Order: sequence, then C-alpha cells, then structure tokens
Amino acid sequence: MIDWVTHLSGSAAAESRAQLPFRWENTVLDSFFTPQSIAVVGAADDPSKMRGKLLKIALNSGHKGPIYPVHPKGGIIQGKQGYTSLTEIPGGVELVLIATPGATVPGVIREAVAAGAKAAVILSSGVDMVELADAIGDSGLRYMGPNCEGYVSLDGAAATFAAVADTALSEERPALRPGRKVSIVSQSGGLGFALFGRGIKENLDFHAIVTTGNEGDLESLDFVDHLLDEGESGVIVMFIEGLKTPARFAEVAGKAADKGVPIVIMKVGRSEAGQRAAVSHTAHLTGADTAYDAMFERYGVIRVFDQEQMLSVAAALARFPHVPVKKVGVISTSGGAGAWAADLCGTAGLDVPVLSAPLQKDLSEWIPDFGSTANPVDVTANAVESGGGPLVSVLERLQQSEEVDAFIVNIGLHSPGRIQKLGERLGPVFANATKPILFTSHILPSDENMAALASLGGQGFHSYTACASALDAIGRYAAFQSKWKARPPVAPADAPKLRDLKPGVLDEADTRALIDAYAIPVPPTALASDRDSAARDAAAMGFPVVLKIQSPDISHKTEAGGVKLGVGAGEVEAAFDEIIANAKAYDPAARIEGVLIQKMMPKGHELVIGVIRDADFGPLVMLGSGGIYLEVLKDVVFAPPPISPEEAKQLILGLKTAPILAGVRGQKPADIDALAALVSRVAELARTETGIEQIDFNPVFVYPEGEGVVAVDALAVAVDPNGMAAGHGHH
Repeated sequence: MIDWVTHLSGSAAAESRAQLPFRWENTVLDSFFTPQSIAVVGAADDPSKMRGKLLKIALNSGHKGPIYPVHPKGGIIQGKQGYTSLTEIPGGVELVLIATPGATVPGVIREAVAAGAKAAVILSSGVDMVELADAIGDSGLRYMGPNCEGYVSLDGAAATFAAVADTALSEERPALRPGRKVSIVSQSGGLGFALFGRGIKENLDFHAIVTTGNEGDLESLDFVDHLLDEGESGVIVMFIEGLKTPARFAEVAGKAADKGVPIVIMKVGRSEAGQRAAVSHTAHLTGADTAYDAMFERYGVIRVFDQEQMLSVAAALARFPHVPVKKVGVISTSGGAGAWAADLCGTAGLDVPVLSAPLQKDLSEWIPDFGSTANPVDVTANAVESGGGPLVSVLERLQQSEEVDAFIVNIGLHSPGRIQKLGERLGPVFANATKPILFTSHILPSDENMAALASLGGQGFHSYTACASALDAIGRYAAFQSKWKARPPVAPADAPKLRDLKPGVLDEADTRALIDAYAIPVPPTALASDRDSAARDAAAMGFPVVLKIQSPDISHKTEAGGVKLGVGAGEVEAAFDEIIANAKAYDPAARIEGVLIQKMMPKGHELVIGVIRDADFGPLVMLGSGGIYLEVLKDVVFAPPPISPEEAKQLILGLKTAPILAGVRGQKPADIDALAALVSRVAELARTETGIEQIDFNPVFVYPEGEGVVAVDALAVAVDPNGMAAGHGHH
C-alpha cells in the first residue's frame, strides 16, 4: 500500500515529452470511453478539491458500471465504499484514474497491472518515465498523459477535474439540436477544456473532449482514429504543438476525409524542416510550418489561428450542409451593417454579387421601397417586426436561386424572445435549407436568442468576420471533398532506380542518371575534361552555349565564378580555362570533374521545381516562380507526393504569378500541361528515390502552349547513412 501526500507535485512546463515504444491497437481505447469499471486513485471526499472533483465528475458521467474510490484510509468517500488499494477491489478494474503525486505513479501502475487494468489516465505531473515503463512492463496496459486533464465522453465515462466539465455534467443539458456533434482532441488540457466551455456557450453539441498531455504512450492521433471509428463525431477540433508520430497523420486524416468528417486544427510550434542545414533553394524556402500546411492542404484539414475562428468554423461545419460557397447573399435589417458584412466577405475572397433584375423584382414583393433588393438585401426592420413573414419569404426565394450559395442574415438579436416568436416560420426554413444560413446581430445578442437559433437548426455568430471565416471553411471543405472523391487511385511507390548513391551533392553521372530515369527534359549537354573537347562538344550542339563547373564540392556555381553564359564560336577554350581557374581559387580542395557544356536555351517563363525531405512527413515537392519572384516574393507552393498532373495544375494555379502563365497583354499562355506533367514526374521521383534528400531544378523554362518545358540546371543531394544531407558545399 502506498502512502500519498495530499497535494499534486511537479510542473506542467517542466515535464518532458518522454516517449515509450510505440504500440497500437485501436480496440484498447474502448477501455477509456466505455470501461466496465473505473477506479479513482487518490479520491477525496471533498468535491471542491481537485481529487474530490475527479471522483465527483466520474460519478456524474454517463458511465453505467461501478466506480471505486481508492485512498490509503479507505472509508466512505462521496457516498461510495473506498478501498485502500487497487488489488482490494473484488474482480479487479478496467480503467484507473490517477491523481496522486508524480513520484507515486509507478507504484500505482504496478497495482493497476496486478488488478488486471487495461487502461490508465495519469493526470499527475513529475512522473519518472523510466520507472513508469518498467511498471507497465509487457502487461499491455495503455495510458493517457502524464500531465493531462483527462477526458469527458458526453455519452460515457469522464476522467477529469476540469471545472467546466463539472458544470456541464451537473447541469441539465439542452436537447440534441439538428446537425453534427463536435469532438475536441487537445494536447493542452487547459485549452481543450476552455474550448469545450466556449463551445457550450456557442450552443455546440459535443461528443467527447480529450486532452493528451505529455503523450508518454497514447497520442492525439490515436484518439482521433478511435473517434472516427466510433462514428459519433461529425467535426473534430484539434489543438496541437506537433505530432508525436507524424507518419500516421496521412492514414488518420485520410480516414477522416473518406468519412466526410472535417478536422479543424490550431497548430502552434515549429516543424523541424526549417531548422536543418540546406543546400538547395527549396530547402531555404521551407519555413516553420511548411510541411504541416502542405499535409493539411492535401487532406482537407482546416487550419485556424484563434479560438473565435476555431469555434465559428466548427459550428458552421457541424450545423450546415457542406456545399460550395463562392457567392454570398447578405440580408440585413440595417443598410450599414449589410455593407460592412459585404466588405468582410470580399476580404475573405467571397463574392457578394448584385442580384439579377428578375430576382430583384421577385424580392420587391416583400421589401418596401426604402429598402434594397440588390445584395446586400436591406429587408428593413419591418421584415422582422411584422412577424418575420417577409424575411422568411426572402430566404425561401433565395434558397431556390442559383445566384447565391449561402446567406448571412443580420438582424437585432438583443430582445429576448425574438427568435422564439419567429420560430414557427424559421424552423421549416432551416429544416429544408440546402444552403448555409448564418445569423448575426449588429446589436449585442442575447444568449436566449442564440440558443433558440441552434435549437431550430441554425447558428448565431458574434461578428461578420466569424461569418466570413465560417463560410470560407464550408466552401473550402466542400471543394476538398469534391477533389478527394475524384482523386485517381495511387499505386505503391516503385523500388528506387538509383542505389548506393554517395552522400552529398550528386556528380554529373548520377545527376544524369536521375534525369534520364524520370524523363526530365533538359538541354543537350556534354561533360568536357579539357578545353579542346569542350570546343568540339559546343560546336556539335550549336552556339551559343553555357559552361558550368562540375564539382560535388561546389553546389552554388555562380558564386564560385563557375558559370559562363552565351559563349559563342571561338570563345569556348578561354571560357573553359577561366572557369577552372575560378573554381580552384574559390575552393582549392574542391574535386573538379570537368566543365559541363550545355546548349543555351531561349528564355521562357522562369520557374523552380524542387524536393525537400521533411523530418516529420518525408518528401515535399516545391513549385515556385523563378528569379526575383522566388527570392523577393517567395512565391512558392508545397505538396506531398504523389501529385497527379491534375493536382499539379491546381498547385500551379496557387502561385501568385499564375495569371502571367495564363497569358496577359496579348502573350500566349504557357504550356501548363507540360509543366504539370513535369511536376508530377518530380513528385514520383521524390516518392521513389528515398536516397535523395534535396533536389532543385532551377531554372525551369516554360515555353508557350504546345512548346514544352526544359529544366536548365539540376542540383541533387543524397542523404548519408545517418539520414542527414551531407556535403553541403558553399551557400
């Protein structure tokens, strides 16, 4: 038996993210959400204390089985018979909740194993992770935490001391409203339950709130995976600093996409991609969250940046149909408020189109002359004060129109009972709606009106910005789902075509082999070892030519004076000599393989295609505008492979300079098809050649439609056996 002190020790900030060997079996999470029995270790009789609250919340939860308080003194605790140790509990226990000082936790876990427990929630901090691993041994027990705030399953067990959970489970919950349930999975306990509290205030219906703490064993993705399998969560909200096992993200996010369950993420912290030494432009342009953003984009995850945006987006995705949203109808009882809402929609990239004359004529039946039918539609206060008939008629007519995809309805929601009075008319509008109808109020709304809207199947939002964020998210998710369902099947990656590459910058022979293996279009080239063969090679391919130093130790040739452009007949020998001399002066120890002679290609649109291998997610393909657009504007997009030619076209359209490629001021459009095919092939190279750490094709010239593309220069870096890029050369 363990003698516990009566307070928790340790610091959340000081707790390190120790990791135990990864073991995964999905069914074990049932022991958290629907256990046969629960023991609360460290239970206190006083429900105002943290450990007393833990027991109180467990007793107030939807758990139907026995709950056993455990405390060294035993006795009656909150009306339940207490036990002095886990091994005293007749028949053992399935789930153990631990809120004792960190130093005692390994001992408690040994008792839990002896009692046959399958799962544990370790709310304590300051736990010795080595001792903890030793206590678990090969028992198969899985745990959440340490240093977490536990979880609440609104239809099952609860294992937390969070005050908001205590309040939510003690009070009578409103009847389930139309729409989807929301679940929260957060690495931060405080933020996870703060979002829950705010979400209740926003009239969201929740299924589960899970906080994972230091993720010594189970991690956030394990719980997301389980929630998806359960099928009760229509939207999953996540707060993460990073992922413990990023390699599993694609599988879990792909499952969410297949099930049509949006994931909304607030991600803080930095990925490792931007923190390693880099040779290529691609690597230099890989910022703090590049890889996460690329993966979120691939799997339709919606990234948000504050709590209001997160809850607005979650509410919209939970409450409304997931339909494309480009054109918004703004309906208001205040002309000024309507104009403001229209401006903010425009800022969010949403169009507020002027309605057609026939549609305006129809609307004028319900709108007085001093209102407006144009869009924003000013229905005037009369539309609401007269019982809501005109407002409902306008909404019904616009629902039938293809001129708008969604609505923001601004009316005063301050007077209690306003929505209740409109309920008989509004209820059927929400029930039959095929388009999102978002309500907001330019006057501070009453909680009662906001709750009444949710009970009808609508949703009230506190600002026009929140409305715009919500509609943008609905539209983006609908567009993603359309693409996701149409995506081509992906074959497994082939075996690498290039093996046993020397670490560092690839030499000319290996670079050539890579280019040939993936049909990368390049100019005619030849490697010359002396000035005479250089002249012969140049004459054979035709002038002008480019000369470039070839050395695995000089990755940035221009800085070394190792490049000569526009070399004509009779100039090759002197250019050869000068390049060799410059290279030797730049780096006397550099290995010189010779000088590459390359046919000088006519200028086209200048782009860059590259690959960087991210420490978390593996290869990422970069497409960027070349020249000053790359260096100054950083006009780049990233995506993980594989990338189909159709997906590559979408990447190209994501560039700021895409309109230039499409053809402006009389210029012919660029050969987008050829560029997309090249991006797709580079993505296949990235997926297949696992020995390649970084690649740059820079510049890539894109010629007018039908005339193709050419990669003028190539730089590739092989990884060393320790998995890091080597031979970084000079920047």
